[in-house]
Amino acid sequence: MTAGIVRRVPAIAALVAAVAFVPLPVGAQTPDHQAAKAAVEQFLDVLGSRKLDALPALFTPKATMVVVRQREGKWSYTTSTVDEFLASLKSQVTPTIFKEPLTNVSVHVEDGQLAFVRADFTVVIDGQVRSHGIDYFTLVKDGGAWKVANASYTSKQGPPPSR
Repeated sequence: MTAGIVRRVPAIAALVAAVAFVPLPVGAQTPDHQAAKAAVEQFLDVLGSRKLDALPALFTPKATMVVVRQREGKWSYTTSTVDEFLASLKSQVTPTIFKEPLTNVSVHVEDGQLAFVRADFTVVIDGQVRSHGIDYFTLVKDGGAWKVANASYTSKQGPPPSR
């Protein structure tokens, strides 16, 4: 009987190790995971509804934005400070209201102070998907609240390909 248990110990240890590296389901994540995801969703809601005066409070003072776009088969990118990003939004003559629903969201929190959020997204305008891509956010905890230190995303025209 003891020999059978001894033979199972490596298998049990391997199973425990494998389970330890499986990401937690969204419902089982910590309050910091949930709060970091909520901070990203709040940013996207405020941005999409064009509440531009509320945006600065969601960023760290020297936050950056990186946009990588594919248009007509060619890739380009822009990098800007949050101040440059906000100025470009305010200068738009015909601002567009949009929704940016997220799917396949993963959240990683380090020491309760640094969070990384990755998600697939679509941009929906007037009920139609206009573009899609991947969002990456780096957030830091500032005064107990998660703030965006960097927002980076890829963007391709149209809806994502069917899988």
